[in-house]
Amino acid sequence: MRRDRRAGLAWLGVLTICVAMRVWSGIVEAPYLATIAPYMVVSAGVPIVVLIGTLWHRPPHRAGWFLLFAAQVLYAIADGMTVYDSWLGGYLEPTPADLTYFLYYLLLCAAVLVFIRRRAPGWDIPSGVDALVVAISAGLLSWIYVLEPLTADSGLPLNAKLTQAAYPVLDLMVFILAIRLVMGTGTRGAVLYLLLGSMSLMFVVDTAYAVEGIADGSPASESYLDAMWMISLGMLGSAALHPGIRRFDQRSDTALPDASPGRLGMLTVAVLMAPGVQFIQWLFDDPVSVPLISAACAVMFLLVLARMSGLVAAQRRAAVTDSLTGLHTRRHFTQALAVECRRSARTGHGVGLLVIDVDHFKQVNDGYGHPAGDQVLREVARRLTVGSRAGGVVARYGGEEFVVLAPHTGPDELLALAERLRTEVSGLPVDVGGDLLAVTVSIGAAAESRPEPDALMRTADEALYAAKAAGRNRAVLSPSTPLTRRS
Repeated sequence: MRRDRRAGLAWLGVLTICVAMRVWSGIVEAPYLATIAPYMVVSAGVPIVVLIGTLWHRPPHRAGWFLLFAAQVLYAIADGMTVYDSWLGGYLEPTPADLTYFLYYLLLCAAVLVFIRRRAPGWDIPSGVDALVVAISAGLLSWIYVLEPLTADSGLPLNAKLTQAAYPVLDLMVFILAIRLVMGTGTRGAVLYLLLGSMSLMFVVDTAYAVEGIADGSPASESYLDAMWMISLGMLGSAALHPGIRRFDQRSDTALPDASPGRLGMLTVAVLMAPGVQFIQWLFDDPVSVPLISAACAVMFLLVLARMSGLVAAQRRAAVTDSLTGLHTRRHFTQALAVECRRSARTGHGVGLLVIDVDHFKQVNDGYGHPAGDQVLREVARRLTVGSRAGGVVARYGGEEFVVLAPHTGPDELLALAERLRTEVSGLPVDVGGDLLAVTVSIGAAAESRPEPDALMRTADEALYAAKAAGRNRAVLSPSTPLTRRS
């Protein structure tokens, strides 16, 4: 920890000194090479720091960090080419430096995509929709205030227009990926926020550079822009030096809160951006891009509507799904039992019910800990699901107790199902952190025609108590005697 702290402080010290020197050299109007030297120290130092941090901390998956290192090498080379061209004076666009910058953007996007896929395997559609809303808003601003003025400048040749317009588009692409990264699942912490801050600041500074060039008619070269670029690069180096990169891109099965205040605030700002821009254009008597803004508003409205539908569906799933086992909840089972009993009252078909209890579960928690107990419950739930009939309802009733609702089932069929589930659970031991535990269940079964829900539940409970009293690891059909077969 001390070594990590010293390395982070050393890099922060180098960055602070270089930024101060760059700002001071701009104030005193030092010679060009002396002015740009502090910036080049940071630019060339970042890939070295990223490589050192990656080899030092040795994260389990290093592909993203090596891509980031390669991207920053290209960035430093392109910066060197730009300095050389500026020193000689006069160049045509696109230059070799521009082409190198474009390759840098591709590698940077590839690195961020690797991080996203490692942190959230599969398709995280809600986070993708959120990022798309922000992307449309940011893209609208970029088009109105950067890209459209650039393409409308008749004094620029076509190649210069395309080159200058490419940077805002590429910056926007990186910014969108950064938003997607932070909105997705995965561990939070300093590394994530340093990467987000670096890419967001780079987007802001590049946009300011382009806007200033449009306003002045010539490329901007103020020291404050260089200082912000240096800070952006410095944050990238700090992220690689932070020990959190060991856990940064670990796979996560836990989703972020879908309606957190920060996320809702960001989406609110993004959605209000289009009408806000329209109002500002009207206020300053600028031509209002009605088709563009209307289309942006319509698309964002549809995305927000889809997002709300997803939130409602997720809340419904959460209300009827047990978070530990993935089975239905007691609430869902109670409703399903009531519905099935009403159907049975009309048609007369049989309704079967199994109440299942994990034998000696308290000993598992006491002897191996609650995480081991949770693993046992998850595995029992999985085996019950595998062994159940299609069309039935498997639910966690509470604690270590499960229930299985089997419609259109008579006593003989229900008893056979109970034995199959009992055998399925006890067939193989459960692995809990390297220890193999033999797990068995006791099952109470009840099958009736036109039953009352509460009465059927009581009957199955009585059968479960009989199974426990008879020695556990058995199925008892009420009101028959306990089965004698044991596994």
